[in-house]
Amino acid sequence: MKKYLVISIDVEPDCTPSWHYADPVSFSGVHIGIAQKLQPLFDARQVAPTYLINNVVLEDESCLQTFRQLPGKYELGTHLHPEFINPDKRFSSYGGKKAEGNCCFYPPEIEFEKIKNITELFTKGFGRRPTSFRAGRYSAGLNTMKSLQDLGYFVDTSVTPHMLWDDPSREKPVDFRNAPEQPYFMNPENITALGNPDGLLQVPVTIMSKKRSLLKELLVSGAGLYRPMRQNRMIWLRPFYSTTKELIGIAKQFMKTYHDRPNLILNMMFHNVEVLPGLSPYCQTEKQCRGYLKQLEDFFSFCKGEHFQSVTLSELYGELRKK
Repeated sequence: MKKYLVISIDVEPDCTPSWHYADPVSFSGVHIGIAQKLQPLFDARQVAPTYLINNVVLEDESCLQTFRQLPGKYELGTHLHPEFINPDKRFSSYGGKKAEGNCCFYPPEIEFEKIKNITELFTKGFGRRPTSFRAGRYSAGLNTMKSLQDLGYFVDTSVTPHMLWDDPSREKPVDFRNAPEQPYFMNPENITALGNPDGLLQVPVTIMSKKRSLLKELLVSGAGLYRPMRQNRMIWLRPFYSTTKELIGIAKQFMKTYHDRPNLILNMMFHNVEVLPGLSPYCQTEKQCRGYLKQLEDFFSFCKGEHFQSVTLSELYGELRKK
């Protein structure tokens, strides 16, 4: 079995513990969180992340400069919160606002233009077109995927297996309960079904149902941690949401479940702002931030021992197309 590790990071402006953008808007999660904390850790561990950048960050020249000067191996892609970009842009200023829009509920022609605009914003900032994408709030649908393919993307990573997103802030539910756990080329008529290998590659976030057989000790919650997915009976491959034992437990369970396949892929997701205190609902102290980074180090050490190869989203697309 060939084993791959993907790290997909949503890049946002600094936030509050309620996910509202800082007012005034600031970007320490880029200049410090990525440039001084995450990317040096990734380089030291020979890990290649994919940074999926929100348009608010792409509009800031200082953030573009930080990414242009970022050393090491990584990929840059796009991450769309649709209410912050034309057409039908909802806010002219971003401070104090919260991303609650859903890409897939816009009319198809409006959603296409929004994805086109963030794509062009990225291209203007970096001189090349992005090939990987995640919809804000995992709000992707058939029209999202058609737009991405028409605009030259190779990979989407919006699907969250086992999850039904039916919170009151959404116009209607987004249902990924039947989605595969492993990457697949999508069916153009059903984004949770397999399709033509010439299509767009879906790399789902790695999520495991607690119904799976897992050692009881792995389900013990860490003291004082914010664990919002617990009530959904899911364990995410995501630091702070899950303990280090749970992260490793997911990897071991997937290795067992998919042992007879030629490839196994793990896709860990989180936000850049989670590694600094008070910029997300998660780490609120420096001590918690150090623990967060230690979780990453420990998980990467485990993956190295199990011979996982770290790849970006678009590199994974190339690997799977070859096969």
